[in-house]
Amino acid sequence: MLWVVGYWLEMLVLGLVLGLVVGLAANSSVVRGLLRNPRSLGELRLMMIVIAVATVLVGVGLVGLVAEYLGLGVTPALLAAGVAVFMLLQWLFSPVIINAIYGVHEAGPELEWLRVEVERLARESGLRSPPKLVVADMDAPNAFAYGSPLFGNYVAVTRGLLHLLPREEIIAVIGHEIGHLKHRDVVAILALATIPAIVYFMGRALLHYAWWAGGSRDERASPATLFAVGAALVALGFLLHLVVQHFSRLREYYADAHSALVTGAPRLLQRALARLYAAYHSVPRYRDEISAKGFTTYLFIVSGLLEPLYTPWSGDIDTLVEELKRTEPSVLEELFSTHPPIPKRLRFLDALAERLSSL
Repeated sequence: MLWVVGYWLEMLVLGLVLGLVVGLAANSSVVRGLLRNPRSLGELRLMMIVIAVATVLVGVGLVGLVAEYLGLGVTPALLAAGVAVFMLLQWLFSPVIINAIYGVHEAGPELEWLRVEVERLARESGLRSPPKLVVADMDAPNAFAYGSPLFGNYVAVTRGLLHLLPREEIIAVIGHEIGHLKHRDVVAILALATIPAIVYFMGRALLHYAWWAGGSRDERASPATLFAVGAALVALGFLLHLVVQHFSRLREYYADAHSALVTGAPRLLQRALARLYAAYHSVPRYRDEISAKGFTTYLFIVSGLLEPLYTPWSGDIDTLVEELKRTEPSVLEELFSTHPPIPKRLRFLDALAERLSSL
């Protein structure tokens, strides 16, 4: 029964941290400042580098300090290796898993025009070989890119996306997905996510060990110390996870920028994003279909669970684009999402278009 007590104490720690984060996010100008739109591609790249380096240094430093203080020897290294191997296998075999989850099949001859566009955009983006175009058996309109060295790269569009968007906007969406492949976003996010996972699981291990450990002559390894350090690591692992979420949102901006650059028409992606917003707002079953896919939703071009929380709309698509630009999304909604809110993505594309027009 001790593991049950440990589990609920772990949940208590996470609950307290979550409450603290929510309170800070709701009232902190610092958090709002960190979540502001990048003003340029250069600033966006700098933000991604700073976040990645800081996450690695903090995570590795924490694990090293705890291991040294508690005299854990090679245990943290073994834990880190185990988590890293799990993440690596997940990435290598992810195409098989994703194809099964989404009922993916190769695009038929009726989509030859889109296959040609995928090949063109891949070539103009500098990819060595074009990704395979596939269709996901989903009514919810969306698109995603994935792949691994074992199975190659894929760009998937859902059945719903093909029915919703005009051709030129589908091409803009494909430009976004090609951007993810060019930037190796799945690899980057998965690699960075390994850090908070190691910190979190090390904390969990210490929490559980604290309940099973007996007395110790070394005060540093006493149950009370192990519990305190474990609780701190669980909390910090969760906070680092939020940092990785922010990194994921920045990669979405980066893919948006790639679409704008490779197509030369940021407005097309803005319209596509606005249509996706309208679709998820007006058809609730799309959200249910997205939520049923679980952990893989980070792959999508939009977060179908987040977009319907904005203001209702009716009118033509350019009117919606302009209305969404004026919308201020909730800080909390953004903080826990893998994707930036659509209004902020539209404003980022506006800023990018202004800079492109001035060149």
